[in-house]
Amino acid sequence: MWNKISVVVVAILISFLLPLILLLNQLRRVWDSVDLGSKSQPENRASQHETAPTEIIVKLVIDKKRNQVLFVECDNEFVDVLLSFLTLPMGTIIRIGDNNKKSGIGCMDELYKSVEAMNPKCFWTKACKNMLLEPRSAYGLELSNLAVKIDDGIDYAKFYTCSKTPCLNYESLGFVSFIKNSICACGKTMDNKLRMRYGNGGSKCNNGYWSFISSKKRFIVSDDLRVLPASISNALLLTQGLVDNSSVENRNIHVGLQEILQLLHHSLLSKTPLTDAFIPKLADQNMDIILLPKEYYSSLHSPWQPYQYSSSHHQGMMMNVKLWFSKSTKRVICIEAEEDFVDFLFSFLTIPLGSVLKLLKEKNSLLGSIDNLYKSVQESSDISPKCKEMLLSPKVERMFGCESLLLLEVNEEVTQTEFAYNKCYACCLQNKTTCCCCHIQYQRLKLMNPKCPGMTEKGGGFVRSQGCFLITDNLVVELLSPASGLGRLEIPFTDLEEMPIAVGKAEALAIFKAAMTTRNVLSQVFSSMVMNKNKLNNLYLNDY
Repeated sequence: MWNKISVVVVAILISFLLPLILLLNQLRRVWDSVDLGSKSQPENRASQHETAPTEIIVKLVIDKKRNQVLFVECDNEFVDVLLSFLTLPMGTIIRIGDNNKKSGIGCMDELYKSVEAMNPKCFWTKACKNMLLEPRSAYGLELSNLAVKIDDGIDYAKFYTCSKTPCLNYESLGFVSFIKNSICACGKTMDNKLRMRYGNGGSKCNNGYWSFISSKKRFIVSDDLRVLPASISNALLLTQGLVDNSSVENRNIHVGLQEILQLLHHSLLSKTPLTDAFIPKLADQNMDIILLPKEYYSSLHSPWQPYQYSSSHHQGMMMNVKLWFSKSTKRVICIEAEEDFVDFLFSFLTIPLGSVLKLLKEKNSLLGSIDNLYKSVQESSDISPKCKEMLLSPKVERMFGCESLLLLEVNEEVTQTEFAYNKCYACCLQNKTTCCCCHIQYQRLKLMNPKCPGMTEKGGGFVRSQGCFLITDNLVVELLSPASGLGRLEIPFTDLEEMPIAVGKAEALAIFKAAMTTRNVLSQVFSSMVMNKNKLNNLYLNDY
């Protein structure tokens, strides 16, 4: 009797335990597959495409006598990586280009280091400083599948929420932020990780796989970064001057992240970036500072062609600053400004390289060989209109712009700002993205502006009102301290004179151009105004 009861009990226990064991095993597999970032939120893998390779094989064609790269023969994967340079924000180029933050681009290094050195209390939120030091590309999620991922310091598929999601402080929506440790509307830190996964398998451009090039082709890239279709005529064009081919050597090389970073650095400073990046013996020269002849500055409001100030530009948005100059030498010393002007300067770090070249609008931007890459995009018939716009007029990442940036007519990306994530582990495991079963549980999430907790609209500044800021001629920015500020000017106090300036659209563009190409920005832009003021004063004294 008892034996029968025991058998029945064991059978019942097995009938209950077996499904439980299977369920636990299933949950363990789900747990491993989604890689939970916290106990409350699943971190879904962003596996839109197959894992991209980390190296590219290209063929160098080298002139052994001159030890110079004539051109590179490559597939479109290498060209895609080159073109992606144009989508990188300036702050990213500085951050990834050199351990000492030396890009050699105008005064941009000084701007970057000013953000690094500035007290976090000078920013509206802690996230503001991170946004300037590690600006995101508006196209980073799509371009993360290129053959070589340039900016491997940012995971573009990763978002952050607070542990209270859904945060009931805003219409039962949860908030999501690009920046870790942003402050949610409820006051909690946003450190809960989520990962973006497109329901349709990912954003696509051209033939489904992310590429700027419409089809798989062979290309040749000249030493000065002209991108041409692979053909005998183009190869002969790039080997002009060679008497015979006895000095020509073909060499296959593997190009990885370090080589691409070297190429990025040299492309902005050198007229022979391929040689400098791939033949180190010719790259011993110091290329950290741009030294150019005077005639190159003819279109940058330099002292040789002084900038003529016009009151007709006092329209629309204006920033009022105080210019300090030497009465004896008429040399511009510094600017005293409030947070709107500092926001304007710091926002240069968020502007993508392609938009920088568009703003310069000159025949030669003075930035190494990158102009040729830009022109290759303009002239190419192998790049779709959508991708051309992305490369020639790349936008600032969502929420990374500020109001004063509108003076340069650089816009923010306006794509999706509202998302949903799947809270059902079983459906995550099966990649279900539609309401096809009772397990689907979606939570609506709204993209938050990290510059202002709870704000879901773009705009806002990075720097909070802390009094005035001091900006030197080479764009070192620091909070104004009368004691230390006057001491570092290194001129007699009696020789200083102030001049109020209204900075509008024309002046803003002139400052931007000078910041990208010169080491004495304020002098380049405002010296003519100081000279004109002196002339007016002399006329007044003579009349008197």
